Amino acid sequence: MPAARSKRNDRPELWVQRLGPFGRMPRRAVLLLRPEQIHPVVRIAHRQSGLTIPERVIFDYELVLVVKGTGFWEIAGEKRPFAPHDLLYVPPFVPHRFWADEKTPVEHVAVHFDFAENLPPADAGIDARKPFRVRFTHGLRIPRQRRLFQGHRIERALTAILSEHAAGGVLGAANVSVQLAGVLLALLAEPEKNRPSGQLTQLNQTRVQAVVAHMQANLARPITQAALERVARLSSSRLQALFREVTGYPPLDYLRRLRVEEARRLLAEPTLSVKEIAARTGFRDTSHFSKVFRRVDGLSPAHFRDALLAGRGL
Repeated sequence: MPAARSKRNDRPELWVQRLGPFGRMPRRAVLLLRPEQIHPVVRIAHRQSGLTIPERVIFDYELVLVVKGTGFWEIAGEKRPFAPHDLLYVPPFVPHRFWADEKTPVEHVAVHFDFAENLPPADAGIDARKPFRVRFTHGLRIPRQRRLFQGHRIERALTAILSEHAAGGVLGAANVSVQLAGVLLALLAEPEKNRPSGQLTQLNQTRVQAVVAHMQANLARPITQAALERVARLSSSRLQALFREVTGYPPLDYLRRLRVEEARRLLAEPTLSVKEIAARTGFRDTSHFSKVFRRVDGLSPAHFRDALLAGRGL
């Protein structure tokens, strides 16, 4: 597949894409991401006339907002119409193309981005990336096409991204990242389109919820992997995979985080000793409690309490 970029100082839009035709695309690696890990990096943000692009793949993600005009786009073999105020979501390494209706001049806004820095690692140029896709925990996903309206908050945010990106400056990149993070989280929060569908997926969600409820009800007691498997009625490997897909963590790691979360709440009570809190949250002893707490929070329980109570003036 010939690369569209030949020199590092070519226009950025040339080195974020590769033109077709394509043969069989390699399988994309899956990178799991929790919503709180979204800290986007914007690579290109521009407003242009026309939207006729031959078959291509891109090496990062792209949002395309149709400002005016109509036409069609095709992605992964599916042809769709577009119209003003349509927001199109284009993932990397998925063949797609656009063609505008010649009778209605088209303008569009395009924003190329990654969901977070070094996701995937950018040790080589972006055009040297291997095929990948980002999958969100909790069954969340961004709709491929979303109809907005004039003045919609997402349209306003994309306009702000254009302005901030063009202005540059010390805080420009940070402001652009904040604005785009809001857009992406709003898209992830879409009802219906983003909820897991199908009986099997709903059953899996219910199983994970049952395991989490069992953890919360038994924080002070020993909980084994085998016990969680019995609650979920799943094998060890299936439970591990499903729990990681839904929460972003393996089951026992998630349990440790629930215990630390409860410990944080109890540390706000100055009358409780660290030993008592460790016992109430299911840790073997204060040494084990301190080790896990420090691994999750970066502070020992005693230092966390000191900082918390100092902030209260106690």
